[in-house]
Amino acid sequence: MSQFEFTINGTTLKLTAGDVVKLEAAMVDATKSPSRKAFRKGSTGDISAQWLDGQGDGLERFNRHQPPAEILTDC
Repeated sequence: MSQFEFTINGTTLKLTAGDVVKLEAAMVDATKSPSRKAFRKGSTGDISAQWLDGQGDGLERFNRHQPPAEILTDC
């Protein structure tokens, strides 16, 4: 089973690759409903994310799709 280790402000978390995917999905959902927690079921329990600064202008949204790349050609 693939695992990732994250250290944030001295706290270390070990998450499975599947949990990282669930965390990302919770983060995306949280951007759609600012100031409300979004939940996903992880391998060891609930994973939640909350967008704290979502009330202000300039709310950035996560997007799984990259914008189309520009193609430069020599005419």
